[in-house]
Amino acid sequence: MDAVGRLVLPKEIRQAIGISGRTKVMVEVVSSEARISACEPPPRNVVQTRGRLVYAGALPRDWDSSAAVLQIREGRLRR
Repeated sequence: MDAVGRLVLPKEIRQAIGISGRTKVMVEVVSSEARISACEPPPRNVVQTRGRLVYAGALPRDWDSSAAVLQIREGRLRR
């Protein structure tokens, strides 16, 4: 614990309870012991496929893949 009261959890513990970055956690006192758990499961919208991060979440109803590709291409051409 540091001088201002922050507690650093080792990476192995953070991974075991499923927290990372700015994940909110719940701290409960049970029989004079602190129990730390993730408030909600982390979103699984991004997965790793063949070494690349891929968005796997739901798309908006009005999503148009071809328009998105054209927009990306136009952005690259402007550079």
